[in-house]
Amino acid sequence: MATSTADMRLSGGHPALDFTNTVDSRRGRWGPDFLRSFADLLVLADRLDLVDQQAVACLRKQAEDNPSKAAAALADALALRESMYRLFLSEDAAEPHPVADLRLVEDWARRGRAQQVLVANEAGYAWTSPFDDLSQLVQLFAIKAVDLLMERDRRRAVRECKGSNCGWLFIDHSKSGRRVWCSDASCGSRARIRRFRSRVKGT
Repeated sequence: MATSTADMRLSGGHPALDFTNTVDSRRGRWGPDFLRSFADLLVLADRLDLVDQQAVACLRKQAEDNPSKAAAALADALALRESMYRLFLSEDAAEPHPVADLRLVEDWARRGRAQQVLVANEAGYAWTSPFDDLSQLVQLFAIKAVDLLMERDRRRAVRECKGSNCGWLFIDHSKSGRRVWCSDASCGSRARIRRFRSRVKGT
């Protein structure tokens, strides 16, 4: 069983959804929370290839030198995560996006975009954050959320895993488009085991 952002499954199909999935369970029970420090957020961003090693080192040093700022950035990240979760959960329910949550995500993304610079890379050019402030990592996840929202007409809807004690969000990339679990190997397997035991018990 995963205990942190270092070993949690990345099954959302998009960085924004993996960010919302940093709570182990949202159905039946809530928690545990994998984001317990700014370092946890940085580990996740690193695993998702959102930051290079230079940025990781820079942000880690800033967090170590300014624990109060790191705590504030973590609090902001948690608030953003919950707004993003409600925002994308509304897609699964085929409901309008919650306006307050949309505005909060928009605000964080707008601030992040304003600080990004265009840099050359192996693929040509890309927007990147200078990462001279801890809040820019929070802004980066908001930018990813807006990117996912803007791709709505080119992708399938975000779904909520129906597994017991889950509730993670994911994009169904399967051929049939009928996935109901974030992972067939975890939630899907547990559901099949429960059904089998129920049938055996009923015989």
